[in-house]
Amino acid sequence: MTSTILERSDRTTFWLTRNVLWRLRKPRYIVLLGGPGAGKGTLAKLLMEVLGIAHLSTGDVFRYEISNNTELGLKAKAYIDAGKLVPDSITFAMLKRELTRWKYRNGAILDGIPRTLVQAKMLDHLLDAWGVGVESAVLLDPDEETLIYRLSNRLTCSNKSCGRTYHLVSKPPQVPGICDVCKNPLYQRKDDVPEVISERLSTYRTESKPVCEHYGRGLIVLKPTKETTEKTVLSEVITALRARRRL
Repeated sequence: MTSTILERSDRTTFWLTRNVLWRLRKPRYIVLLGGPGAGKGTLAKLLMEVLGIAHLSTGDVFRYEISNNTELGLKAKAYIDAGKLVPDSITFAMLKRELTRWKYRNGAILDGIPRTLVQAKMLDHLLDAWGVGVESAVLLDPDEETLIYRLSNRLTCSNKSCGRTYHLVSKPPQVPGICDVCKNPLYQRKDDVPEVISERLSTYRTESKPVCEHYGRGLIVLKPTKETTEKTVLSEVITALRARRRL
């Protein structure tokens, strides 16, 4: 019952958002592309503070739906528990519902979607139905050596509600093996080892090439190295976004 009331409230709020707020100021939707370890999540959080646009991570959406035992969450969980990919139809149903929430009234920085050309076209169709669209797509494209360096030294907080990441060399925790914020243990993901990383990157490149071509010459491409700082990446992206809006 409570879930149904909340969904009705979200629909009403979204109707007002589209028909009142968006007539005054269009929302901004920015897509972040890049392989595992490229820095999408970090960039998204920094952009969120500068642009005032909410960060939407598909991982967070999945966790929210599953932890709240929604109908879509239960369907997704069944696939995940069986070791299968969640179908795009379920993923986008969750994405659509998430984007109607008040926190996304100014748009969203999309992190983790689209991963494939089919998903890119589904996203276009979804936003087009609302009379809006993707403003810009940003590709973070470090070389393989940089990605292996980042991922093989990455530690992740075991507290799923925290999920903060650290780097043994460039961003170590204050206390070895312990999260600075929530004090839970840190761990290394099983797929964050060089052999598996190379395999993941190969799969990513095959899937991502059509997505990059889909966004064409409008794609903003950055090639950060091990020495490139987060502030430098943010500055370059902000400069490119501002230039794009003036065109």
